[in-house]
Amino acid sequence: MKAQAYSAGTIINALATGYGCAFGLDLKLKVRVDFEVNDNVVVENGIERRSIVLDTVLNHFGLNAVVEVESEIPKGSGLGSSSAFLNALLLAVYKYISKSLNAGDILRLNAKLSLECGISYTGAFDDASASLLGGIVLTDNTSMQMLRWEFKRAKAVILIPEFGRGRIDLNEIRRDLTLVRKALKFARRGDYKSAMYYNTLHYCKAIGYPIEVVEIVKDSNCCCGLSGNGPCFVAFGDVKEVKKVWEAYGNVIETKIVNEPCDDIVITHDLFSYSELQSRQSDE
Repeated sequence: MKAQAYSAGTIINALATGYGCAFGLDLKLKVRVDFEVNDNVVVENGIERRSIVLDTVLNHFGLNAVVEVESEIPKGSGLGSSSAFLNALLLAVYKYISKSLNAGDILRLNAKLSLECGISYTGAFDDASASLLGGIVLTDNTSMQMLRWEFKRAKAVILIPEFGRGRIDLNEIRRDLTLVRKALKFARRGDYKSAMYYNTLHYCKAIGYPIEVVEIVKDSNCCCGLSGNGPCFVAFGDVKEVKKVWEAYGNVIETKIVNEPCDDIVITHDLFSYSELQSRQSDE
């Protein structure tokens, strides 16, 4: 059984408030799954390994599987590789048991399993949604509902910096929410450039990344910011100049925002929080 999911870039990290905003990137993680086996194994780059994530997912369904993974998404980089793996695996399972590929079911199970495995602080409902559906999503990770889903054609670049990943201190991240609340207000208005900038100011200070990576390109005609918990940075829009500048900080990958679901996904009304949307529209 085959399935795939996308990478996800960050507009607003949900760690501070429980609200997240993310976008699908055209980097894919693909799985080929054999369920007719007696053990659980992940095979990546020809190397076999055990996986607590795989065990947790398959135990939920009473299955075993060997999962071959082919991924374009850098691991541990803030680009949603864990959400993509869970999405692809769940899609393969749903196909195997002939279950409808319902977006709400898959995304909520993805978030619950992510929390159960301890690979996410919030369930990463925002990253999972962008990974499964593409486009730009604004989500309430606590209630696991979508507040906005829209499409945007744009080139994107990813900076994989020379510096490593910073330490996550939730107390520090949640201490002063002024900048994140400002970012959320901009995201609700669709001003993603400002949202990414203020989100990045907050998280770079809290985690310890150099803010100059974004400050040096903040006047460019594109949206730029830290992705997830880092260390990668992402940008979309007119990224030509950003790419040139960021090449001094590390390796730069060129890609684009992807604007369609990664499979034949069924999308139902229960995925969306209409009361929240109506409240946002009234505020505007």
